[in-house]
Amino acid sequence: MLNTLAAFLGRRDVPSLPPADVLVLFGGCPPPGWDLVGSFLKSGDVRHVILVGGAGHTTPMLRAAVARRYPELAAAPTEADIMAAYLASVHGITGCLLERSSANCGNNVTFAERVLRDEGITPSRMILVQDAAMQQRMDAVTRHVWTLGTPEVINFAGTQPRFAGAAYASTPHWGAWDIEHCITLLMGEVPRLIEYPARGFQAPTDIPSSVLSAYEQLLPIYGGRPAMESRPAGG
Repeated sequence: MLNTLAAFLGRRDVPSLPPADVLVLFGGCPPPGWDLVGSFLKSGDVRHVILVGGAGHTTPMLRAAVARRYPELAAAPTEADIMAAYLASVHGITGCLLERSSANCGNNVTFAERVLRDEGITPSRMILVQDAAMQQRMDAVTRHVWTLGTPEVINFAGTQPRFAGAAYASTPHWGAWDIEHCITLLMGEVPRLIEYPARGFQAPTDIPSSVLSAYEQLLPIYGGRPAMESRPAGG
């Protein structure tokens, strides 16, 4: 059931990353996603990369994860700066645009758009890379607030956690969320996807009945909030 939830939330629209005008890497994505992006940028075709993230609830965990392996990089002031330092040091990638002010999913998108607008960049194809738990929500926010042209948006979750019971199915990549936090993130998303459109935060997302059923069966085990509706949010 956790795998049903994770597979839906960790949306990937294509089997591999394609060429694009812009790739946006969001700070809520843990280091496994940074390595995915770093490897792609060394061989792929992307004109502009923007690293997005100020300081928010994920920042202490990201900083602690980086500090355990790369202590010299962990002192950077924002999530965007930490990612930039990591990509430069580990993958030799420099010249990324940085958005250092956002602290939530809505600002992540609107502030990233502001940076691109200030740079005179209007993408025709844009890749969004976020943590598996938040990829669907990032897509929903982008559909709701984006105004800079009408780019083709490609979602490609930076992580794809899979589970065996209440544990990861395989040894996690360094810097992955601890299992309890990962499950907490997953369990927090279904209510948000259902409730946030009515609150004006994001566009509706169709949630399959299999995902809703899995969520409801997981509630007594892992806790969380009952979903307000037992139907697709866009239905």
